[in-house]
Amino acid sequence: MARYAVTFRIHEDSDYSNRYDSFTEQVKKGVSYWWAGTTSFYAVQTSEALGDYCSRIYFQSKFNATKDLFVVVNVETGEGRSKGKITDRDLFRAFPGVIET
Repeated sequence: MARYAVTFRIHEDSDYSNRYDSFTEQVKKGVSYWWAGTTSFYAVQTSEALGDYCSRIYFQSKFNATKDLFVVVNVETGEGRSKGKITDRDLFRAFPGVIET
């Protein structure tokens, strides 16, 4: 089982609620447990490999990579993936194991 930290930003526009709901539904789908005690952050445990988990939450939700953003980091290895509109490249200095997809 892997433990991932998932942080995200869904751009606020007329379709915000739709994209937010579908994205968070996919974040929680099939995980052993999840915690969402803070804004735009989930801690999850899942048997899915990092790439598979990130692909699923991207392709099976209404996430829009031209305006939304998510970052998933394996808290045990530091390996991670990002998807979407990244304006602050310091993410990759703070988390050198994160790959932009």
